[in-house]
Amino acid sequence: MPGYQKKLHGVIHSSLEYADELVGRIPAAIDISRRTFATNPYVNAYFTNVSDLQSVFSHSSEIQDYMEEIHEADSSCCALLCMHRTEKTVLGMELSDGILKKDVRQVAVSFSDHRVYSPAPSEAETRAGLKHCLFQGLVTNALGQIMHLKLVSHRLQSRHRILHTRLRHLQQRAREIESGSGAAASLAEDIRETTLELKTVEQEMMNTPVLLTPQVLLEQVTGVFRRPDNFVKVSETPLRLNKMGIKISDDSPEPSNRLELTEVVIGNESPRVVTLARFPREELLPRKKFELPG
Repeated sequence: MPGYQKKLHGVIHSSLEYADELVGRIPAAIDISRRTFATNPYVNAYFTNVSDLQSVFSHSSEIQDYMEEIHEADSSCCALLCMHRTEKTVLGMELSDGILKKDVRQVAVSFSDHRVYSPAPSEAETRAGLKHCLFQGLVTNALGQIMHLKLVSHRLQSRHRILHTRLRHLQQRAREIESGSGAAASLAEDIRETTLELKTVEQEMMNTPVLLTPQVLLEQVTGVFRRPDNFVKVSETPLRLNKMGIKISDDSPEPSNRLELTEVVIGNESPRVVTLARFPREELLPRKKFELPG
């Protein structure tokens, strides 16, 4: 299609800038290890114990493959850690004005379904990998829009042909039978319902591109890259948690840790907490422990 590069240039440039801005909002990497589990409030909140921490990174084939390529014993990698945040109401104990109260309704916060992506030697390289992933996500989304449009177009055209053929068949039968009979009345109702459904399909076809020209497909692509914020969003969520993972109100004097969570929403998926994490090679469990026999 003549001029397609010019039409794509501006929207792709702006979407790359948007990816830069999103990745730039992810805080600096944190060290995740047995040592920091006891000292870093984020590490303490994200994992239930040290074994859970080591298992998450050791289960990652990306981490295992990366570490196998690195020969330095004291090496580490930086990667993106993603997880779901869940809140549920529980009954616990609370110290208020020197009195220990039981069966107090509290909100427990937990993190699950940990995933690790884009391991690299440095934080800068991990961020660059994330920008690439975001861009590829937009490409995949644009392809998905095109495939959806093709399926809708095919469905509408097929339905239109079927209804049109059925209507002609019903009208032919109506001409062949005696008017005023019960069969004629039934056919008339079938013709009315088929005609209404055919009009509905034709109205949908007017609102949906049926002939998928290069121009129509290019508009699908530019539409995605013009509004990348429709595909991926980043938000910050402040949170106060005690050592037990219980949410603490801002006006409470109870000791707690203040966290600033970064959450990402991609497409229609549920939000995921993201953080950049440095993980030491020395704490990676043997790969064979996670491989199935045979």
